[in-house]
Amino acid sequence: MESVLTDQLAAAQFRSLLASSAEGIITADLAGTILLANRRAETMFGYSSGELLGQSIHVLVPERVRQIHIEEVQDYAACPRSRSLGIGVELRGRRRDGVEFPVEVSLNHVQVAGQDLVLSLISDITERTAMEEQARHLHKMDAVGQLAAGVAHEFNNLLTVIMGYTSILLRDCHPDSNTHHSLANIAGAADRASLLARRLLTFGSRQVVWPKWFDLNQHLSQSCHQWSSMLGPHIRLQFTPGEDLGEILADAKELDAALVTLVENARDAMPNGGSLRIETSAFEVGEGYAQGQLPVSPGPYVKLTIADTGMGMTPPVLAHIFEPFFTTKAIGKATGLGLAAVYGMLKASGGNIVASSTHNQGTTFQILLPRTYGGAQQFSASV
Repeated sequence: MESVLTDQLAAAQFRSLLASSAEGIITADLAGTILLANRRAETMFGYSSGELLGQSIHVLVPERVRQIHIEEVQDYAACPRSRSLGIGVELRGRRRDGVEFPVEVSLNHVQVAGQDLVLSLISDITERTAMEEQARHLHKMDAVGQLAAGVAHEFNNLLTVIMGYTSILLRDCHPDSNTHHSLANIAGAADRASLLARRLLTFGSRQVVWPKWFDLNQHLSQSCHQWSSMLGPHIRLQFTPGEDLGEILADAKELDAALVTLVENARDAMPNGGSLRIETSAFEVGEGYAQGQLPVSPGPYVKLTIADTGMGMTPPVLAHIFEPFFTTKAIGKATGLGLAAVYGMLKASGGNIVASSTHNQGTTFQILLPRTYGGAQQFSASV
């Protein structure tokens, strides 16, 4: 009687584990036939209740690596043992609709009624993988920023000498002479080079900014009138101000330059017309959001959204848009420093920016800037 009760209790505990587990649990025989799958496994792979039973475990693996998986199952059947998969290497599952996703799998060899079985614990690590990729990207951006700022600083020192001597020579040269014309061209080129150096310094968060508190809605309402003429009649500009925003902390001049870059890029992405939507809203950043989705210090922010209906970007292009000297425009049409400077300016102001895009459908930039309701708040730039 006690043995029967113990077996019933163990069975009840196992059913409870299957139902409540945050991991997918699949049991298969050594040939790879699925004998049991919990609800989490079914939802993870996109199957309805019971549909996995009797199927081969290979249906859960991308077709491009299925033959390798078949060989691995045969190898495991020859020598069953507990092992972990997907740690330190790429391992991917395949949903019923064909979509792939990263997984980690723990295999456990068990015997039930004399039959050798494999109990698999499967974790969907999509979110963790995305956070790790974002962390690697931010680390790369910081490293590139430090290098760019260092180069720009030394370049500025050289430009100061060039511009100084050019100014002296221009002063001593007759305005109508060929020499004066050549020196004027040198001075103009040096000025443009100095602007590029400042943008590099901004990207590396080394450019001096003078942040102050001001009303973003009021600031944007004035700017939108100027942007409308810049966009032209074929692009509709819509500004939707949020309520109860308080004030943001930023360098107004640098912010204007950053927003003009975004608006100009949106215009260039809509040569046949479209719409540009600008919205503001109050946003509270908690610990989880600050560590994962858009790294900033937790606290109150204003979220500024700039969305166009233009050509959009492919994922490979989107992954590099904030890097210095990266551009998809023709040679001579852009320096590749515009979005890099936008990124650096926002980081120096304690904010951040993230972009999302769908090819041939449009691009959306979301900007966070620190806000306050009293105009006297402790500020610590996240650089």
